[in-house]
Parts: sequence; structure tokens; C-alpha cells
Amino acid sequence: MTTSPENMIEIKSLYKKFGKIQALNNLNLNIKKGELLGIIGHNGAGKTTTIRIISCILHPDKGTVLVNNLNIKEKPIEIKSMIGYLPEEPNLYERFTAYDLLKYFGELYNVPSKTLDKRIDELLELVNMSDRKHDKINTFSKGLRQRIGIARSLIHDPEIIIFDEPTMGLDPATASSIRNFILTLKGKKTILLCTHYMEEADLLCDRVAIINHGEILDIDTPKNLKSKIHGDLILNIELKKDVETEKLNKIKNIDGAENIELMDNTLTVSLSSEDLISKIITILDNNIKSVNTKKPTLNDVFIQRIKNEQ
Repeated sequence: MTTSPENMIEIKSLYKKFGKIQALNNLNLNIKKGELLGIIGHNGAGKTTTIRIISCILHPDKGTVLVNNLNIKEKPIEIKSMIGYLPEEPNLYERFTAYDLLKYFGELYNVPSKTLDKRIDELLELVNMSDRKHDKINTFSKGLRQRIGIARSLIHDPEIIIFDEPTMGLDPATASSIRNFILTLKGKKTILLCTHYMEEADLLCDRVAIINHGEILDIDTPKNLKSKIHGDLILNIELKKDVETEKLNKIKNIDGAENIELMDNTLTVSLSSEDLISKIITILDNNIKSVNTKKPTLNDVFIQRIKNEQ
């Protein structure tokens, strides 16, 4: 098996089990060169297991993974040198300064000594930490540690960068700055982003893969995924009391009204047009407490796809 010229990573029929837990179950995935691919899924869906196998940290039970045409089982050292990996909780050496940490990892990756100092200065400037170059890691906030973790993952100028929950637990301002930084890498590197934040995946990613129980349920551009909701608008109506079956059936028979759900006295409907709102309100008559509308989001897509699998 060889990779397609346009693919940086190809995964075929991947399986991984931890005890009785099937973490990956016939997972198949291709990641294009220069693509920023997002992977979204619940805790335990298989996101981290997948990226750890790609990074040659874990061994699969079955299946094939090729990274730039190299097999992870045959060329793990070469593959590791091509990847920059930022785990959810970067393990940084507390007593090192930012400079010492980057120098240490630069030497581990055999970055030429003549260019290493320049590379460190460039990365510290890139993550806006030049002024903290000689400060110890144990003085840094979580946001600053995450920035240094990013710089560490880039020290050897890897072709592939893997981010596992890069903004988890960060304040909004720091999370925004890290997202903006990731955008500066877009198109220059092949990037794999695991995230719980649907708006983050929507903002950053060229394509998004939805994973559940170790399988890819769907993969497409954020725009195309949202179009699968079958509606330009999502209508939420909070009801005063249960709606009669007759009225609910009338709503279901409206052309352009889909994905109709009634839960805890809240009616949710995907609509093809705003003009349909008045029809639904007329049917419900005086049983309405509140009405609101929104555009479909990746979170709506994710919830729907997971429900369809249950």
C-alpha cells in the first residue's frame, strides 16, 4: 500500500482495543497534504487514540497507517521526526526556562546548532513570548505553557502538526490568540486538530471528521456538513404544555419542515425558509411560551449524527 500523491496520511481498517474497550473499530481516514483536518467526538470516541497511533506512540492491533508513504510499523523514528505533537496537557520540564526547554528539544531533534538559537527566537516571537525567554516554566500560566508547548512542537519545523485540545481550559482571550496562531500555519503545514469545541472546528478546519465509538461517521467541509441538517434555519419553540398529536402531524406534513423533535416541551424544527415560521405558529396557536431561531451549527450536525447511530 502506498499513499496517494495528494495525501499526507492514510489510515485503513484501523483497530485498537484496551482490555474490553474497543477504542478504534475499522477506522478509515485520509488527510491531504497542507490540509487542516478537525476531528470531533465525545470523550472516549477514539480521537486521542487515533493521533497517538499516527504519532507512533501507540501500536494498533490491526490496520495500516502511512505517513508520507512511510508505514508506522516499519519507520517510526522517521515518522516521529516529521511530526510536531501538542498533547492536551503538555509535559513541560518545570525547572527549565523557555529557552532551555526549546534548546533541549531542538538538540533532541538534531536541529543544527548554527541555526537553533535563531529558530528559538523566531518561535518565541511567533507565540508572543520573547519577553519570557529566560523565565522558568513553573512561573507560567496554563495559557503561556500552551504557547510554549506549541513552540516546542514546531522546533524541528515538522511537516505535520497534531494539536490535541489546544484551547481546552483556557480563558477566551488566550484561546482566541492560539486559534489565530493556528490560522497562520494553515496551508503551510498538514495539521490535525482534535477538539471538543465545534465553533473552533468550524472556524479553523478545511474538513471535519465526526468520530464515535472508534469509527468515522462523516467527514466533509464544515459548510457541507451543516448543509446536511436539511434546512437554512433551526426553529426552537418552547411550549406551555404538551402539543396535541394532530397538531404535531400537521407540522410534520409541512413541506420544508424536517428533523422535527419534541423534548421537554420544546419543539425543534429545521426549516428551508423563514416563511414557514408563521405556519407553525398558527398551528400551535396559544400554546407558545417563546420562539427563537438560529442557523445550523456543527454542534447540531454532531448531535444529529450521534443520535442517528443510537
